Amino acid sequence: MFQRIRDTLKKEERLIAKAKNEVYKEIEDWDQRRKQAETRGEPFTEPPPAPRKKNI
Repeated sequence: MFQRIRDTLKKEERLIAKAKNEVYKEIEDWDQRRKQAETRGEPFTEPPPAPRKKNI
């Protein structure tokens, strides 16, 4: 019984870590595009990635 609970918690921890990595990657990619446009002297109007809704 407790092993199943531990396994579920580990799975949730992995899913949370994966989601965080995806969000950080989106922000990193957006910032890279912003910096590239700034370097080229071009306007950058793309809004930053929107916060994700929590699925509870």
